Amino acid sequence: MRRDFTFVFLALLLVTVFALKEVSAQTTTISLNPSSVKDVPTGQTFTVDVTISDGSNIYGWQVNMTFNHDVLSVEGATEGSFLKNVNATIWPAPKIENDKGYVLISGSFNVPYPSAGASGAGVLATITFKVKSGGSSALDFVDGTKLRTVQGTNLLPIENFVSQDGSFGTAASGLNLGVPLEIIAVVAVVIVVAVVGGVFFLRRRRE
Repeated sequence: MRRDFTFVFLALLLVTVFALKEVSAQTTTISLNPSSVKDVPTGQTFTVDVTISDGSNIYGWQVNMTFNHDVLSVEGATEGSFLKNVNATIWPAPKIENDKGYVLISGSFNVPYPSAGASGAGVLATITFKVKSGGSSALDFVDGTKLRTVQGTNLLPIENFVSQDGSFGTAASGLNLGVPLEIIAVVAVVIVVAVVGGVFFLRRRRE
């Protein structure tokens, strides 16, 4: 019985270690700051920064974001400093479709390209929203959100990145924990390890 307990406990411990390793691995992430905006009065505006973290050799980006057009409208967007800190950039006019509820923005280096792209963390852009009415809205990154790097003189897509959506609403419009799902999964695994370990320990004491 003791061997069975030791084997199961070690197996669960290994699962936890691998889960923690997966979460701690650096993955380029596009997100919003703040990720959740609440209780802005109707008729007022607020801003959110589109941010990047753990970026590596970034030469260009594009963000396609949707929102509830019955609740919000986009008043404008300005370029952040992430690319501009490295080299001169191209900032096309944002495409704002308030009737359809989406905004498309992008930025890239101007030619000639620098020898190395932007890396690390920073602000890609700042979006200004206006509250049209009470309610809630997801602020979702959708298809068309891209990162690009350069090989030679060619812009190439970066496939390995994730995006974390945001939200707007009143405090009563929904629950937003602001915790990545990966962290929640790891906590769940740790709880399972503790519960199973406790069960085996109690059985061992009874024998």
